Amino acid sequence: MENEIALAVAIGDRIAERIESRFTVMPTLTLDQAAETLGVSNEKMRQLCNDGKIPFIRVDKFYRIKPGDINRYLEQNYHKQGARG
Repeated sequence: MENEIALAVAIGDRIAERIESRFTVMPTLTLDQAAETLGVSNEKMRQLCNDGKIPFIRVDKFYRIKPGDINRYLEQNYHKQGARG
């Protein structure tokens, strides 16, 4: 009987872990952190967001930016030496 209870508890714990993993909050950067990452001012970062160049989430008056969106912006705007554009 103890083995059955231990097995049921283990199964319940595993189910709870799988459910919780589906509700993990995605990491985001503040406007300050994103600006620092790109090496630009906060105002320039705000402008990039408001111009639709970098997606963002607004939480009240605060901007939240996904790190992956910063990476995509860098890739899209990367110019190799000698490239025109």
